[in-house]
Amino acid sequence: MLFKDKLDTFVPATIPTFANKLFLDIAYTSQPQLSLDIYLPTGKGPFPIILDIYGGGLLRGQKSSFKLNSSLRFLENGFAVISVDYCLNTQFKSQFPNQISDIRAALEYLSINSAKYQLDMSRVTLIGESSGAQLAVLAAATFSAQYTLGRSSQATLKHKFPKINRVIAMYGPYQVDHFKIQFEALGIKPQFSETGTAQSFEGIMLHDHAPQNVPDLVTQSNPATYFTKNMPPLMLIAGKKDPVVPYLQSVQLAEAYRTIVGDHIKTQWLPYGVHGPKDYNNDAIHIQKLTFINQN
Repeated sequence: MLFKDKLDTFVPATIPTFANKLFLDIAYTSQPQLSLDIYLPTGKGPFPIILDIYGGGLLRGQKSSFKLNSSLRFLENGFAVISVDYCLNTQFKSQFPNQISDIRAALEYLSINSAKYQLDMSRVTLIGESSGAQLAVLAAATFSAQYTLGRSSQATLKHKFPKINRVIAMYGPYQVDHFKIQFEALGIKPQFSETGTAQSFEGIMLHDHAPQNVPDLVTQSNPATYFTKNMPPLMLIAGKKDPVVPYLQSVQLAEAYRTIVGDHIKTQWLPYGVHGPKDYNNDAIHIQKLTFINQN
C-alpha cells in the first residue's frame, strides 16, 4: 500500500491528570476547519509555550492525537501546550507551503489572546515530529529571516513575524530529493516503495513531481534555505534505523545549521530508533528537551 492510501485512524491523546484547564477546538482563522487546542498547567501564568505540530506526511493527521503525548509531559513543568491543525495536501492538490501561513496565523491568534489564555509569547518553543518537524524548522527559519511563505493572512498583511525561541524537530524530512541516495548509503530498504516518486508524500508536497525533477521546489521546502544568524537554537532528534525518513536528513540539516547559524544546536541520534513517537517518548528524551528549552 502507498503511504498516501493508508487509513488515518484517530487515537486521542492521553490527557494527564496535571492538566489544569483545557480550551478545545478554538478557530484561529476564518477557515472553520482549522482550529487549535490549549492545555494549561496548574499555577499562575503567564506560561511559556510549547506549540506542537503533528506529522503525517502533510497528508493526514489531527490535533490532540496520541502524537501529542510527549509534549503534554511539559504541563508538569509549567508549560502551556498547544496542538494546532493546519491544511493538508491531497494528491493533485498540494497546499504546500500554506501550512507555514497556518502556523503563523495560529501564533498571531495566540499573541492577540495571550492575556485570555495566560500565555507568555516571549517564550515560544516549536516541537514537531516527522513532517511536523519540517514545518517547525521551516516556520522558525522563515520567521527569523523575515521571509513570507504561503498564502497571505492578517499576520502577513501586518508584516509581523512571530518570535520563536527554540525548535525541537524529531525525525523530519528536509532535503527531500536525497531520500533514495541516503537510504542506499545506510543500507536501509525504504518502507514505502514509492519513495522518491511523484506519488510519495514528498512528491505530492512538491505538487505531484518526483523531487529530482523540481530542484527549485525542493529548495523552497528545505529549511536550510532560509537559515540566517537570527535562526533560534535547534534540537534535532532522529533514529538511525528509520525506514521512512533517513536520519541523514537530520544530520545534513545539522551540518547546514552549524555552517550558517552557529553552534546553538543539540543533536541526538538513537541507534535503533525508527519512525513514529514510540521510540522518542521517554523520560530521558523529555529531560533532554526540557534542558534544551531552559538553556540561557
